[in-house]
Amino acid sequence: MKLSTSILWIASFLIVGCSSQRVDEKLQRSERALQPTVSAFECGGGSVKAAIASCRADGGHYGHCAIVASRAGVSDATACYTYASKIRKRREQLVGQEDQLEAEMRYLRDVNLDTEDLNAELNGRIEEVTARTDAAVDSLAQSEMTESELAQLREILDIELSSAQRQLDAASRELQAAEQYRSRQLPPTAALDAEIERLQALLNETQRQISELVAQRQRIEGSHESR
Repeated sequence: MKLSTSILWIASFLIVGCSSQRVDEKLQRSERALQPTVSAFECGGGSVKAAIASCRADGGHYGHCAIVASRAGVSDATACYTYASKIRKRREQLVGQEDQLEAEMRYLRDVNLDTEDLNAELNGRIEEVTARTDAAVDSLAQSEMTESELAQLREILDIELSSAQRQLDAASRELQAAEQYRSRQLPPTAALDAEIERLQALLNETQRQISELVAQRQRIEGSHESR
């Protein structure tokens, strides 16, 4: 089942921000301290989690800490996933050999390895999204997250979801193509069946991880509604 990446947004809300001069000064120090971390953000490097922890330790309020490295996080969500582009290249290399069993087997083995890598990437994205969500939930509980911060966090999480969904769509198309190829393959081949079953299992794991991303996105709305 294809996951929806568009989740209902709350029509209107009011969050009371923390506005004391002392907190503002801490936020300014926190932003300066975090700049090297944001600039050094790398795909899957866990830098978002480190940035949030540093922000909290430096006195930044949780709403702000939930969106640190946001510019890197937003652009990175799309740029870091290489699965779909890898599959396109592999498909191009298969052109002219589609009816050769050995070529199809080699192709499927490579696709499975790519899908394993995708699931590892998704695991890292879940950790980073969860760190953001944890900070946001704490901030909402303390009524300190601003409307602007909440909007930025929603954008970050929605882009994470849509980017991950595109990878899942690409994997689903590969499974469908493999099953169509198997239906034309006579007699049946156990090795081919095994590779297709492996891809199905990997796809199930991809689906599960994207469901976890959706759950993190829903935590934000649940915390906001409960206030």
